[in-house]
Amino acid sequence: MVKIDIIEMRNIQKKMIRMLKNKKKYGGAHTETIHLKNCVPKHLRGEKVVDEAIRDLFRRGILFNKKSTGEIHCSLDTRKLDEINEIENF
Repeated sequence: MVKIDIIEMRNIQKKMIRMLKNKKKYGGAHTETIHLKNCVPKHLRGEKVVDEAIRDLFRRGILFNKKSTGEIHCSLDTRKLDEINEIENF
């Protein structure tokens, strides 16, 4: 089993949240989940830590799924703004 570096995962999550906030992807506004990897440096995009970072955001309820046009889309949950700000200010 691969050991995940928590600090690296939090930094990746911070970048993902920043991207979603800049694009105003809250509630009804959503984007395809695979686009979350676009804000990560290219050498990390296929790494386990990126997938774990995305799963952790869904597990904590910061992101939620919306099935749309056959793809999985996601957006930030407005009820979790305190947790979102906590990750951003990490």
